[in-house]
Amino acid sequence: MKNIVIGIDGGSTKSHMAMYDSTGKCIGTALYGPLNHETMKGSYAELEERLSEFALHVLREAGATVDNVKHAVFGLSGVDSDGQQILISDIVRRIGFEDFTVCNDAFLAVAGACPDCVGVGAINGTGFKLAAVDHSGVEIHTCGLGGFTEDQGGGGWYGGRASSAVYNEMYRVGRPSTIMRKMIFELLGITRNEEYLEVLTEKLYDPNSDLDRVALNSVVFNAALQGDEAALGILDDSARSYADAIAWLALNMDFPVSKTLHVSLAGSVFVKQKVKVLHELIAKRVAEMLPGREVEFILMEAPPVAGAAMWAAQKAGFKIDMEAINAGIAHL
Repeated sequence: MKNIVIGIDGGSTKSHMAMYDSTGKCIGTALYGPLNHETMKGSYAELEERLSEFALHVLREAGATVDNVKHAVFGLSGVDSDGQQILISDIVRRIGFEDFTVCNDAFLAVAGACPDCVGVGAINGTGFKLAAVDHSGVEIHTCGLGGFTEDQGGGGWYGGRASSAVYNEMYRVGRPSTIMRKMIFELLGITRNEEYLEVLTEKLYDPNSDLDRVALNSVVFNAALQGDEAALGILDDSARSYADAIAWLALNMDFPVSKTLHVSLAGSVFVKQKVKVLHELIAKRVAEMLPGREVEFILMEAPPVAGAAMWAAQKAGFKIDMEAINAGIAHL
């Protein structure tokens, strides 16, 4: 009897899986290591081995098999092209799944926060990515290739821009002074300009460095809150990069003007950053790009695997609400 749905969030460092029956009862969860073939020495072959081990083990623990699965959603980082999606879909079929969806993990932000799994998901975590599912069921994901796609965001981007703003103040004519210099000097434990490059280089490339990368990113947000010109410029660049991509998806997909456009903001930078200047700048620019449109921004605070499970339930026709999904994974 096909009475189970599965959601898998496969990342570059860790992965989660959650299973629910048709009543919304969570019957199994698990934590696993990376499921991004791009980070594996064995590439697709290693992914097949790991994914099979992970999924089949959790099913066995629940006393089930792939024959009991009505639908499964595999939201994996590293699914960035149609070719990759086809190859990984073949892997999933060989493992034994029949009804499933393989997608980039950015889609989980849509399914996990937007009503009826329709809307735009913007990721600002380890990386920068956007995905959308429109009212016709069309799925598109954009960005995600760093400088090649003008990704002005993601965990390491803000700290890098803060560091360069400090360098520019010290060694380039005409650049604004910034309170970020004092903040970063304190993080590096230095007091003189002459120490900056040497100590920064050591801490960035030493695998045992004590440099707090999250704190380095937060320098931009904290300085912007105090009205620092350079910091506000960095966040404005990031907001423009996100907002313009959101607006493109809204204008080029089936998102009618008469309906609210739901935009999910997911990832550690969006969710965990206490200073919300970036969120406000994105909303302001989206409003300028989409005049007259009602746009609702939603912070996705649940783990992404919630989105995978919710989307699987929708595709299976199971009437499971997000409250039940979140209750089942509250311990993750």
